[in-house]
Amino acid sequence: MFDQRSYLLFKEITSNHQISKSEVMRKLELTERQFHYDLDKINAALTSLNLPEVALNHHVFHIPEEVSGMMKSGILSELNSNIFIISEQDRIFAIYLYTFIRKEPVSNYHYQLLLGVSKNTALADVKRVKELCLEWNMEWIYTRVDGYHVNGSEMDKRRLASYCIDTLLTQPLGKEVLLLILKSWGYENRLVETKEIIDEFLEESSIELVKSRKNEMITRLTYICSRTNIGEIFFKDYEKNIIERQSIYKTGSLLAKQLFPQRHQMESYFVTLQLLITLQEVGKDENPTLSELAERIINEFEKITLLPIESKQFLQKSLYNHLVPAFFRISFNIPLINPLKERIQEEYPDLFKFVRQALAPLSMWTGQIISEEEIGYFTLHFGGHLKIDKGQSQEKLRAVIICSNGISSSMMLKAQLSEMFSDVKFLSVHSLNKLSDLPTSEYDMIFSTVEATSVKPIYVVKPILSQVEKNYLIQQVASDFPRLNVKNLSVDRLMEVISKYADIKEEEKLFSELVNVLYFKNTDKGRFSPMLSELLTEDMIHFTDAEWNWKDAIANASAPLLETGKIEQSYIDAMIHNVEEVGTYIHIGKGIAIPHARPESGVNRIGMSFLRTKRPVRLLDKEEHAIDIFICIAAIDNEAHLKALSHLTRILADDKKLQLLKEAQSAAEVINLIKEGEEN
Repeated sequence: MFDQRSYLLFKEITSNHQISKSEVMRKLELTERQFHYDLDKINAALTSLNLPEVALNHHVFHIPEEVSGMMKSGILSELNSNIFIISEQDRIFAIYLYTFIRKEPVSNYHYQLLLGVSKNTALADVKRVKELCLEWNMEWIYTRVDGYHVNGSEMDKRRLASYCIDTLLTQPLGKEVLLLILKSWGYENRLVETKEIIDEFLEESSIELVKSRKNEMITRLTYICSRTNIGEIFFKDYEKNIIERQSIYKTGSLLAKQLFPQRHQMESYFVTLQLLITLQEVGKDENPTLSELAERIINEFEKITLLPIESKQFLQKSLYNHLVPAFFRISFNIPLINPLKERIQEEYPDLFKFVRQALAPLSMWTGQIISEEEIGYFTLHFGGHLKIDKGQSQEKLRAVIICSNGISSSMMLKAQLSEMFSDVKFLSVHSLNKLSDLPTSEYDMIFSTVEATSVKPIYVVKPILSQVEKNYLIQQVASDFPRLNVKNLSVDRLMEVISKYADIKEEEKLFSELVNVLYFKNTDKGRFSPMLSELLTEDMIHFTDAEWNWKDAIANASAPLLETGKIEQSYIDAMIHNVEEVGTYIHIGKGIAIPHARPESGVNRIGMSFLRTKRPVRLLDKEEHAIDIFICIAAIDNEAHLKALSHLTRILADDKKLQLLKEAQSAAEVINLIKEGEEN
């Protein structure tokens, strides 16, 4: 029987015939025992379907043709709970959705049959469903007449259903579970029918949706259309006004008429909302207030990260397209599932924190706390914009990127691929349905987050790639395109050689470092993120009781950086010029100024310096901008200084620590204060 882990292994070895045992074990983080256990499960499931087994000879997989085509043939959609094991968490979602579209009163026995579990297991699962409903402001109850059902508003019921559906769609066997539920009530064809209606409608209306979001929307609407006990859904007058003002409202009303012919008037608001949160692009003049909000968010991001944004107009346009769906999700409390959230927080922890702060205008505008799932996608958006190398002009090979996860994920994926393949020119990101319109003569390869077909090589990737995934992708591409300036070395083979003659204490870290050394240029520059205490060392911290004007104060504050060769005189000139041109923007409040300029203005190495003036300095000679602490930052790129800046921001935001900083009489006191925060 398949479970989630064995199913992932099955997908990996059937979609990548060249992958070896050691490679797939490292990629999926499997132990030797787990690998063989999962392979046995795969072969047992194949045998039950009268298919030949997967063989393993000398660490190489041999996949029979019948099995190789299994993923595309749709065989798994015909599976039942006797063929695959539904995880505990997925069972909770399945019970709720099964009850959400029930045709008749349901009992515990229904759940046993659906999930293939015992009576006690089903009862335990029902208890967890009850707890889940409470979290969503609803009550899960049982009566002899009505069986299990939920008390609550129709909108809350749909919100939880959306959460369950969207979460399942991110799981290895989630789609199969959703199909199993529909099939159990005789709705096995409903999903295809709903998709056909929506696809035909969208084609006529020329609306472009994010592919992954579109799939979620189709599944949600399928489940809602399948309900027999559907309740009235209510929107407040101001909510109706917001939706009605959107040009897409007319389209949503027409679609609602096809999906809900008996109740389309009220459902028109809900269907329009589903379209709004799924849009790929939004008309430039559709929401001028949100366009202004996008600009405010970018300005806030610049201010707190000290990163002057290049191509601000491009970023504002792409951020606006992402912001509109996010605004409606947040305003109407529509849940968002972000399977990349933990990965984003792990890979870009400091950027994540700064983006959270930059989204304060959105939080104020909606009156809602922005979820970490939403922040994660905004982080991808800003991170992708910061990382993309603008200097690609002479590459010979060309690649198309297809990313079904939206603008933010597309930008981050493009940034990662640009870093990995500097000799490849990446064309504008295309959606899957537009690939057929692009002549194959215009590209050499495709990187896609979804399955696609083309005469050119296709590499299926994730929006955020781990070091292990980057390694195997580089090997694949280098094998197909030998003329690329990429070393086609097996890091796995290197690890095997090293392990013969040395004891490896931290295998994952060693693997990651080898990938960096072999494949990525300017590793130190791009990867080194020093802590604040590593930058603000004793020689970088100065005090003065001299009376200076603001220009002298900036020059003296940055003098330690100049003396150590971390910056050139041109950088000091640029910092002063920026204040003259832009104004007192370096004053962040509380008498703190953070002078800085762009890296290309004369930064040689990352650095930071600190100057405390006993006599306040008036910035631009303005009394309201009296400064007694100058902290100069020399950033070598868009990322390396963020960890130190994040720690500095925490200190400056804490009134007690800030007071101690201002009262410090020596560099040692400042350093102790900094290290105390780092230890915590």
